[in-house]
Amino acid sequence: MRPGMQEEPKSFLDRLLKLGKRGLTIAFVVLSVAALCANPASAARSGGRVGGSSFGSARASSSFGGSRSSGFGGGSSSFGGLSRSHTPSLRASGASASFMPVFLGGGYGAGGGGIGSVLVWVVVAAVAFGAFQSFMDSKGGDRGLLEAGADRVSVVKLQVGLLGTARGMQRDLDRIASRADTSGPSGLHYVLQETVLGLARNPDQCIYGAATVSNERSLDGGEDAFNRLSMEERGKVKEETLVNYGGRSRSGSYSNQRSSNGVQELIVVTILVAVRGGLKMPRVTSGEELKTALNRLGAIRSEQTLAVEVLWTPQDDTDYYTKDEMMSDFPALNNL
Repeated sequence: MRPGMQEEPKSFLDRLLKLGKRGLTIAFVVLSVAALCANPASAARSGGRVGGSSFGSARASSSFGGSRSSGFGGGSSSFGGLSRSHTPSLRASGASASFMPVFLGGGYGAGGGGIGSVLVWVVVAAVAFGAFQSFMDSKGGDRGLLEAGADRVSVVKLQVGLLGTARGMQRDLDRIASRADTSGPSGLHYVLQETVLGLARNPDQCIYGAATVSNERSLDGGEDAFNRLSMEERGKVKEETLVNYGGRSRSGSYSNQRSSNGVQELIVVTILVAVRGGLKMPRVTSGEELKTALNRLGAIRSEQTLAVEVLWTPQDDTDYYTKDEMMSDFPALNNL
């Protein structure tokens, strides 16, 4: 055999085996494509979306508020009847700073008591409360309170799977999307309240659920976390047939109508919320925990609301969701 030349097949059997392998490969590809085309899970799915974000206005408000002086000893106003010349001051010298309370030079208090003692006890109480709060957090305490923080943001995702017989919930979400003013915080709060109320009115139809919460330390971090969740959940829907987001609306017809053929139909509702402060949520593994989660979302005030997004699928009346399809797209859902 000459160098650089491949060896010819030695027999008719070798040629036949090679042709057989090629034929099997082609047949496998054809069958795979046919299976994908016939699989309902690969079909387009309808979805609705309503909500919006006010992170921009919150950030502007925070910047404006930060420019005003709120120091302990600054300003021309009086505190507790003390004039400006008698207010406490912070004096820095080198690397150290000393606190000069009023009772050391202002003539108020006696024997180290008075206002100075009150301030000391206030500081001690605040430190003790902070330590207790940290201890409770480390123990996993679930008080569900909105804890104050400078720019602290909690981003919540609550998902609920309902029986397809709850088509009334589907129509409620359509109504909310058509009426809501999603251009401002009050309208976003309306979307949240109405969605929570609709789910609370259908407890027997809610058979799956799950919830997560992330606590971010800044407005930017909260917005990033919210946007990530939004993109992740929107990617599960092939056609957004009804949208009202950020003051912009659009709707369209569902392009892939199909019959359920008697299978159990399901609806999945996803609520994404970003709020000021630290919010605790249960994991939602039971109907009672779902009730707790809905109550906590319903208790959020309008001024705390930074962003709301409600997604539901299917949105079109001619579309449906099977249990296998739902668990494939939403594996974190728990059986309630």
